[in-house]
Amino acid sequence: MIDSIVFKTFVNRRASTFKIATGSSDVEENVIVKIVSGDMFGVGNANPTEVTHETRKSIETFLAAAQRKLLGTDECDPDKLHTRLDAIADGNTAAKAAVDIALFDLLSKRDKKPLHEFLGGDRTRMLTDMTIGIESKEVTVQKAVKHYKAGFRALKIKVGLDLKEDVRRVAAVREAVGPKVELRVDANQGYSVEQALKFCEEMKTLDVVVVEQPVKAEDLAGLKRVTCESDVPIMADECVKSVFDARRVARGGIADMINIKLMKSAGINDAVMINKFAEAANMCTMVGCMGEIQLSIAAGLHFALSSENVKYADLDSHFNIVDDPSSGLKFEDGYLITPDRPGLGITTPFDNG
Repeated sequence: MIDSIVFKTFVNRRASTFKIATGSSDVEENVIVKIVSGDMFGVGNANPTEVTHETRKSIETFLAAAQRKLLGTDECDPDKLHTRLDAIADGNTAAKAAVDIALFDLLSKRDKKPLHEFLGGDRTRMLTDMTIGIESKEVTVQKAVKHYKAGFRALKIKVGLDLKEDVRRVAAVREAVGPKVELRVDANQGYSVEQALKFCEEMKTLDVVVVEQPVKAEDLAGLKRVTCESDVPIMADECVKSVFDARRVARGGIADMINIKLMKSAGINDAVMINKFAEAANMCTMVGCMGEIQLSIAAGLHFALSSENVKYADLDSHFNIVDDPSSGLKFEDGYLITPDRPGLGITTPFDNG
C-alpha cells in the first residue's frame, strides 16, 4: 500500500548550451519523486519538455494531485497504477513516468533484484552515444574528438537546420574520428521529405547507421516514403509518444526503428509494450532521453538491458548536467553500466530522508 508520495524539483545548469533544430537550452529542470510503502521506498524522475507539452509547474501540479489520489492504494500492479494516473489527467507523461519509475524501483528493491533483472534481462551494460548539438563544423569536430578521447565509441549528431552544412558537419566528424566510431544523426523533424531523401543519400556514403525523425512528426506518409526509399535505416521519435503510436508505425511500415523515451511513454510499463509491438514487427528499438539526470537515465538503461530488441542507447544527457543530484551510474569504454544493487541502484537526496 502506498503510504506517502513526496517530490522535489531541481534546476541544474547545462555544462554547455544544447541546440537542436527545434530550439536550445542552458538549464534543465527535473522533479524527483519518492513513493513510500511500509519500510521501503522507490524513486523516480520527471523532466518537462516541449515534446510532452509539460512544464515544471504542470508536473508539480499533477504530482500534488497524485499525492492525494494514490495514498492507500495497491502499489503492486503497474497497470492499475496507470489507470489511476490517467484518471487524474490525460497526457502529463513525464509526470506519470516519475511515479511509474518510482514504483518499479520499489518493486525491484522488494524483490532484491536490480531493475533490469526484475524485468527479465541479464545484461549489465550497454554502449551509449554522446550527442552533439547543432554547432559550426569546427566546433562539432572539436566536440566529436573530445568525446572520442573521453571514451565514447558512438556519436549522435544533431542536424536539421541547413542541409548542405549538415552534410559537411557529419562528413568532417567521420574524417576526424575514423571508421570505427558509430555515427547516428537526428534531424528532429527539420527536413522536408525531398531534403530528407537527399540527406540520407549522403549519409550512406558516410556509413551512418541511422537517421532519426527526418520529417515532421505528423507527416507519417512522408516518413514512410523516406523509410522506403532510403538505404540508411530511419528511426521514428517524435511521432511515437504512446503505445497507440507505436502500433500504428509498426503495422504501417512507417519507420525501420523506434526511439523509446520514458518521458514520452509515461514510464517503463508502456515502454515495455512499445518495445513488444516493435519486436513483433521485426523493428529494433533505441532508448533515448530528454534533459534528464542520472536517476531516470538509469531507469532507461535498466529498461534497455531488459530486452535484446533494444539495440541502441542514447542515454547521455546527465553527462552535460552540472551538480546532478543523483549518482551511481558508471561509464567505461563507451558503455554505460548499472550499479549492482537492487532497484535502480541510484543515490538521491531522498536517501537521507
